[in-house]
Amino acid sequence: MPTDIERVRDAVDLVALISEYVDLTPKGREWVGICPFHDDSRPSMCVVTHRENEFYHCFSCQASGSCFQFVQDHLNMSFVDALRFLAERTGIELSGNINQNDDAQVERKKLEKAIKWASEQFADSLNKDAANNVALKILHDRGFTTESIEQFNLGASPDSWDFLASQLRENAERINTALLAGLLKEKGRDGSQHVYDTFRNRLMFPICDLFGKTIAFGARRINETDEPKYLNSPETGLFSKSKTLYGFHLARNAIREQKKAIVVEGYTDVIACHQSGVKNVVATLGTAFTKDHASILARECNEVVLVFDGDDSGQNAADRAIEIFFSTPIDVSVCVLPEGQDPADLVLKTQDFEDLVSKSVDALTFKAGRLAEALSNEETTAGKEKHVRTFISDLSNLGFSKMSNIRKQFVYEHLGNLLSMPLEEVAKIFADIAP
Repeated sequence: MPTDIERVRDAVDLVALISEYVDLTPKGREWVGICPFHDDSRPSMCVVTHRENEFYHCFSCQASGSCFQFVQDHLNMSFVDALRFLAERTGIELSGNINQNDDAQVERKKLEKAIKWASEQFADSLNKDAANNVALKILHDRGFTTESIEQFNLGASPDSWDFLASQLRENAERINTALLAGLLKEKGRDGSQHVYDTFRNRLMFPICDLFGKTIAFGARRINETDEPKYLNSPETGLFSKSKTLYGFHLARNAIREQKKAIVVEGYTDVIACHQSGVKNVVATLGTAFTKDHASILARECNEVVLVFDGDDSGQNAADRAIEIFFSTPIDVSVCVLPEGQDPADLVLKTQDFEDLVSKSVDALTFKAGRLAEALSNEETTAGKEKHVRTFISDLSNLGFSKMSNIRKQFVYEHLGNLLSMPLEEVAKIFADIAP
């Protein structure tokens, strides 16, 4: 009898799978495309389907393997997750032995089930007594349509300490899972365990993984006096803030088609953009844009635009973007919005958002512009030299030495144009300050 691995492997159309992430073209009996595992400038990867076991192989970086290896490497999954992902994709029911032998997978399944159940409860709560539902009125007042609310599966947690807890009483196993998922909290009372809801009187934004499965929640207060304003689920075996982008499962196709991802700061910004037809938009989850975020997007596009409001946040964003640019094969630009404006307001009310994004500048140019401003305001030669040295030292701290030689040339060119200096001289300055 074939094993689960054999059944799934035989059922996967490898060309169809890889074509979702790489443009493949037929060449003889094989298919060729740009390798996604290195900075490929010509079709170096081939997909072989005319042999007994299909496989892909890159003649440049030597990446090679079956459908399982491709999913593991390209989507950053464990083998077990890759097997489950492909089984679900092909409609194959696994035997269950994997779950029985893997405690971590058992826990993941329990967490998934608990979070899915909670998402359904919050969605029902949002739509209950719609005419008098404050949470629903807030969303409609912000300009969100019923279609958008359904698309993003928005919900609401009632102003109650036991909306979820009361439904789980007398079931110790489910209570324990809800505690691990961050849906409940516990407090000792008279020597006994007392559990209560984590999310109370809040708009609930389900956070999904790459494939649209809910893995956590973001929650915004309904009463403006409640603290904190935003509350996220804790990190679990399913959820890591630094590796998750809000709305990515809905933005993925648009990002791939446009070869560009727009990264904003808020849940409502993402929803507003998608509702207005700007669908290549995702958000970070209260964290800085990370290398893991960049790696996820680099599989789908060549350019990322980070959108921030205010000059100070824009400057900080530029530094983070430069660090990403130095360490990840993707172009990163910065778009600083007018003071007091956010993407949701711009896209729903003025339609200026896309125009502003189109005027974004790459992170290095943004930071060099700040240097140019500092140099123009400095009268002394010693002061100018100090600004230049600080600029180069900053680049060094952000990871300049780890860049490829090709990208280093771009940096030299930027600074050379700014200082009216030959590239060779700029390179010498860098070697002196940032060896």
